[in-house]
Amino acid sequence: MTVLVTGFTGKVGYEVAGNLKKKGIPFKCATRNVKKAIDRYGDDYDFVQLDFADPATFASALHGVDQLFLMYPPGENLQFDKFLEEAKQMGVQHITYISIKDVQFLPFIHHFKNEKLIRKLGVPYTFIRAGYFMQNLNDFLCREIKERQRIFVPAGKGKTSFVDVRDLAEVVSLSFQDSEQHRNKAYTVTGAEALDFFEVADKMTTILGRPISYTNPSTKEFKEHMLSSGIDKAFVNVVIGIHFPTRLGLAKGISTDYEELTGMKPNKIEKYIEDYQNAWNKL
Repeated sequence: MTVLVTGFTGKVGYEVAGNLKKKGIPFKCATRNVKKAIDRYGDDYDFVQLDFADPATFASALHGVDQLFLMYPPGENLQFDKFLEEAKQMGVQHITYISIKDVQFLPFIHHFKNEKLIRKLGVPYTFIRAGYFMQNLNDFLCREIKERQRIFVPAGKGKTSFVDVRDLAEVVSLSFQDSEQHRNKAYTVTGAEALDFFEVADKMTTILGRPISYTNPSTKEFKEHMLSSGIDKAFVNVVIGIHFPTRLGLAKGISTDYEELTGMKPNKIEKYIEDYQNAWNKL
């Protein structure tokens, strides 16, 4: 059994690779730029080239692969449907796809369409419908926290069900260890509590030992500030879209799937902040 890990350079793919490595599950990591990945990670991982916009890279990336960890990548001109067909033709026997919580009620987003494509493909699958990544705080929200000591995102006063990406990686590994048990299943993976960003800021203040605030910007204020800071407009719109359900009060649902699947409690956001606190050191 060999797993192809897509999205390695992102939050989830990197943690999935680390979890598979810890468990001794054979895998290789797909990336658009193999040289860049080797320069950064050395020989810690086996890299293959994969560009979802370039079908010429599909067959070689999928060679010798039995199972596929799949994330929908950013970018334009993606040939996602063609990649899925190639995976089937190359003999992939199981696909684990990272989707989002409540996707079944959101027919206008790409995850809804991608789940439908995977079902239609006829290859056994596991859908992991994730809550809001805690690691967003040390990713695209990190700069504002470091430079201005604020969480700056248009999420309103709504609560959201945060999840540690490391917990997602644990469930992904389980889906490969016993693919038959998780065949054609959909799991919703969240933490154990829903929080608003005011509460998150308070917890960061306590653990980091300096004031962090949540400024609750309007969508207009957020967009204007990000664009004036040189952030790509398409990415700004994606961030706005991610937080729209929270703003409407629709993101607070909690699932017990993680505990039922693993027999463990999901990580609390306090542990995440403690583990990642160096990420928010002042510039």
